[in-house]
Amino acid sequence: MQNLYWYIMISRRADAQEFIDLCQKLEVPRLYCSLAHGTAKSQSLDLLGIEQSEKVVHQTVITQNKMREMTDALEKEFQIDLPDRGIALAIPLTSIATKTTLDFFSGGHAEDEMTNKKTTDKSSMELIVTICNKGHTEDVMEAARGAGAGGGTILHAKGTGTEYAEKFFGISIVDEKEIIYIVSSKEKRNAIMQAITDHAGAGTKAHALVFSLPVTETAGFRLYGEA
Repeated sequence: MQNLYWYIMISRRADAQEFIDLCQKLEVPRLYCSLAHGTAKSQSLDLLGIEQSEKVVHQTVITQNKMREMTDALEKEFQIDLPDRGIALAIPLTSIATKTTLDFFSGGHAEDEMTNKKTTDKSSMELIVTICNKGHTEDVMEAARGAGAGGGTILHAKGTGTEYAEKFFGISIVDEKEIIYIVSSKEKRNAIMQAITDHAGAGTKAHALVFSLPVTETAGFRLYGEA
């Protein structure tokens, strides 16, 4: 089975198109891009090789093989190791809400066992990520809160690879997206993901895709744990 990863790359805004072109060359099915701004202290930025300036956060879900291709291309073609070129990281997915979502991100090459795959990670928290059409975040959050979720963090993004998405789903998919991050206990994870899928999933206007990631370390959740 090919493992799936949430791949995040942060670049200068001036270099964003170069990275997008690289993704298209490597046939990455779907890429979500968000405008951002560097806020780390200068010492941390120096260690990361990033200056405090306008950034673009590029995010996608890719297979392990594609991740290795991407990392190799970033080092050799994009020259990410040069100062102020950017950083990249990969986070393994622990579960995916539906087979449709799994096939969408893997291009139909991942196996069924990946759906709701259990993890042996010792952390008690997980990050639920939902990607939906713009203007439907309240639909997602209403469903999530009904299943026990607290708040969420919303990122605005613009998707690429629309032609692939239309071919996969057989319908028109808008480019404007919103990405919602929800931190949840593992006990509530499946219920929250199922609620979002039922009320804001592929058959709705929100067209939400949902998966979760392991959270290895948190801060500021003491009261959450006592609730």
